[in-house]
Amino acid sequence: MQKRTVTRRDFVKSGAAAAAAVGLPTIVPDTVFGADAPSKRVHVGQIGCGNISNYHSHYMNRMKDVRVVAVSDAYKSRRDAKAAMLNKHYGGKDIAKAHGDFRELLAREDVDAVVVAAHDNWHTPMSIAAAKAGKDVYCQKPLALDLSRTAILRKVVNENKRVFQFGTQYRSQGRWRQLVELVRNGHIGKLKRIDVWSRDLSFDARHYNVKPYGSGEVVAVPGDLNFDAWQGPSPMVPYTVDRATKWGGYHCPETSLGFLAGCGIHPLGIAQWGNKSDDTSPVRYKGTGTMPTKGVFRTLERWDVKCDYENGVQLRFMDCRTAKASVKYLTKWRNGDGVYFHGTEGWIGSSWGFYASNQKLWRHKFGPNEERLPVVPEHNRNFIECVKSRQETICPVEMGIRCDTICHMTNVAVLTGRVIKWDPKSEQIVGDAEAARMITRPYRKEWKVW
Repeated sequence: MQKRTVTRRDFVKSGAAAAAAVGLPTIVPDTVFGADAPSKRVHVGQIGCGNISNYHSHYMNRMKDVRVVAVSDAYKSRRDAKAAMLNKHYGGKDIAKAHGDFRELLAREDVDAVVVAAHDNWHTPMSIAAAKAGKDVYCQKPLALDLSRTAILRKVVNENKRVFQFGTQYRSQGRWRQLVELVRNGHIGKLKRIDVWSRDLSFDARHYNVKPYGSGEVVAVPGDLNFDAWQGPSPMVPYTVDRATKWGGYHCPETSLGFLAGCGIHPLGIAQWGNKSDDTSPVRYKGTGTMPTKGVFRTLERWDVKCDYENGVQLRFMDCRTAKASVKYLTKWRNGDGVYFHGTEGWIGSSWGFYASNQKLWRHKFGPNEERLPVVPEHNRNFIECVKSRQETICPVEMGIRCDTICHMTNVAVLTGRVIKWDPKSEQIVGDAEAARMITRPYRKEWKVW
């Protein structure tokens, strides 16, 4: 028989019943059990046991008031290995259980919160299903493959009063917060332009099984992979050795927008924060880019798009190779992600190091009348503390939706070659029916969970 762990819900129910039986009050002092008592412990289910799951395990396993009690993955070997690792960590045999279907995990009453760490096309559907099931949600980035589903996610999260953390962790790190505070307090003058760039399709090409951009040769599906579940709502496609890998999860167009969204969302989240635009997105997009014509990795490999906000600030969003050739104000360069704010009196930003037109800005001591931003712990920890307090996380659902919109509009602008106008109030593309259809996706009804 499976050993059942005690959750906060179980503790409250059983404690109330026992107290009623003997006529005692139902409140038990914290001193009886301590900080990591069953009544305070958060039980987490982790969906996705691949690459990014190790990031979560690194932090969750350090938290005495957290137990990951359930895991799920389309690969049997991965979910079994993750469950075994967790059971060894917790010192028991059946504390963490592996599930082949994430819906089984969501149906468990002893799961308080979930981490959605599957590949990109599953992020929004799984998050919606989790919120409907009464679970708080940490959703990895990017948010959506079908932008129309973000409105459903917002509605479900808000109506069910769920805590939501979007998985772009920069906002939980002090140096990024300091950068944004310097911008918002006018230390580079009036903000005029933001340059953002990210890794592109070529960044990890050395790891692809078949170069340059993934094998198109059909082969047998591995015995421990439920490929049907891997594709989920996305249309079924032939299996190749590069498709159901972490790189395939990032770059196959049937399941992803590519690093445009998967990596670009990090600096975009900071750009939005510095521009005070967490509740909106740019309204006009124009630019160019390229896409591979061979292989299974056919998301954008190059892009250079100018995005105009209603407040007059212009965001230039690029891949890192384009940025390297275009950015002249940096004396040091390292391929990767970057975000730089330009004002009437200077510039400041970061690209694997924090720089400014005047480096003394980084030693600025903020005064009592200057705007300060929330100080939160590490991103996973911020999520857990908000699960307990029911406060809003540092990256709530609205922030995630508005950042994700920039990625989708950039993608559409490049693929159409046209100026794309976006109405952030109605959340619709204006005056271009063909472009509007590009932000939705067909889906397989057997995997509709939203």
